[in-house]
Amino acid sequence: MTKIKLFYILICVAIAFFFASCKGKVFYEKIDHIANEVWNVDSVLHYEIEITDSLQYYNIYINVRNSVAFETQYFYVFLTSEFPNGYIGQDTLGCVLCDPYGKWTGKGVGRLKENLFLFKPKVRFARKGVYKFTVRQAMREDNVKGISDFGMSLYNFDKDVIKVK
Repeated sequence: MTKIKLFYILICVAIAFFFASCKGKVFYEKIDHIANEVWNVDSVLHYEIEITDSLQYYNIYINVRNSVAFETQYFYVFLTSEFPNGYIGQDTLGCVLCDPYGKWTGKGVGRLKENLFLFKPKVRFARKGVYKFTVRQAMREDNVKGISDFGMSLYNFDKDVIKVK
């Protein structure tokens, strides 16, 4: 095995252990791999979450894994939400991937950095049904380099446990 393949396998195993340790609290999670770490403006990610309990509260997180090849401080995405009643809303999310001095905010050793951003704390979905989310990169370039994975997570709300990055 080459050193790069071994490193990639170790990163994947570490991430799997990280998410397995949170398994009891995770209601939904989907992470999409971005091919060649280049997110094209026309590439749309889809997330569908079925809500069966309209009284349960959740924390919604955005997961971003970037490489050190990412060239700016902020990463922007457009998030479109479609509710079971047909209502559609859109948000623009800004994720801070490094500080003004170039220090990466994410966790990780080596070239990949993992960020978990709290998007919406203590959210309750008013209706039962399927909620659909689509995500597009919202940078000024058609091809954004340095984003290796993107995802959404819903954790069952626990007022004493909010994961913040």
